[in-house]
Amino acid sequence: MMAQDRYRQYLAALRTDFVKLAKLEFLNPDGGVAFTLDNDAKKRRSRAFLQKGSISCNLQNGKRRQAEVTLVNTGGEFEYAVNHIWFGQQIRLSEGLLLPDGSEYYIPQGIFEIENPGESVRPEGNTVTYRLTDKWARLDGSLGGKLEGAYSVTAGTNIFQAMRSLLLLDRYTMENNGNHPIDPVAPLFTSYYNGKTQTLTDGSLAYLTDAPYDFLSSDSGTMADVLLGLAEMLAAWIGYNQNGRLVVAPSQDDIVDSTKPVLWPFRTGDRELLGLDYGMNLPEVYNDIIVVGATSDSGATARGRAQNRDLSSDTCVSRIGLKTNRLSMPNYYSDEICEAYAEWTLKRASVACKSVNVSCTQMFHIVENQIITVQRPDKPGNPVERHVVQGFTRPLEQVGSMTINAISTADLPMATIIKDS
Repeated sequence: MMAQDRYRQYLAALRTDFVKLAKLEFLNPDGGVAFTLDNDAKKRRSRAFLQKGSISCNLQNGKRRQAEVTLVNTGGEFEYAVNHIWFGQQIRLSEGLLLPDGSEYYIPQGIFEIENPGESVRPEGNTVTYRLTDKWARLDGSLGGKLEGAYSVTAGTNIFQAMRSLLLLDRYTMENNGNHPIDPVAPLFTSYYNGKTQTLTDGSLAYLTDAPYDFLSSDSGTMADVLLGLAEMLAAWIGYNQNGRLVVAPSQDDIVDSTKPVLWPFRTGDRELLGLDYGMNLPEVYNDIIVVGATSDSGATARGRAQNRDLSSDTCVSRIGLKTNRLSMPNYYSDEICEAYAEWTLKRASVACKSVNVSCTQMFHIVENQIITVQRPDKPGNPVERHVVQGFTRPLEQVGSMTINAISTADLPMATIIKDS
């Protein structure tokens, strides 16, 4: 059966009383699977998997995915100790369901490392609990430690090549020998910036993909600090996706959510939708964003300003007055980057007051920064609300609902770029 056909069967099964599946794959250093714990009771190790725990995701630059799993520890096989499960052990978590034909359908939920293991000893049996975090933990110092000293990237260096070189450092020697790389999986770099240029404050023209200035981390910096600094040069999103791959995506291309596919069309009254909780966060709403960048030796300062003057928006300037937020971004060296960041920030800030928590049956294809819709027959005109997913929480158990955290895209404004007179 074609993959698309199986995916359609999966989507159809979500509307039924499906049987949930979950599995843990313990990976070898080269990424291959050492052994699997799943729902197959005939496998010796699988009997240790209680399918108890949870998974959560939060859209942000850096660490996004976390999970917690509990295993039966009879015989100490899953004890966190040398020659058992130890530092650097990676675990792939997948969830899915049984399709109508009886076959299993799994969707990866991330590749994790063990951050806080715990053991429980009871008369009825011993268990271990692994608190897991995505592979960013190897970069931010919590599991991989810090850099040996300051790390530099010279102006003009290709930003993506600099990121890749950092991930290929040997985790035992911190040299580029290729033997034991920090992350051997090639990152997924956007092509959005290819060929695009920016005018720097000194008047020179530079490709967006090239570092516009020398970057130097602190002496106590981490690999995450370097990656975030390089991503900041592009005003880009950076983090690990559900396949355990580092992704760099453009925030500039994230302005128009109307082009994104819909992950699930909820409708009040349908069995999949269990409840909606709307929130208003008025202090976070802004309709005027000023971004102040770097100043050149000649005194020229990179700037960008975006305003919400869109009359169709509930939070435009003419409706609520001017509400300004001024952001200092000393590492932005061109008006183009400042304006792009101001426009992206304006989009988020204009709808920050309209959040929704969607309580629903468990779904395993939901990912951050994608669209769900909610049709509201209880409202005049039977409107369909569009929301961009900010994160979710879900139990690993068969029973229990999940919560999707999202913000409204209905009022995303058309930004007006304000040029200095």
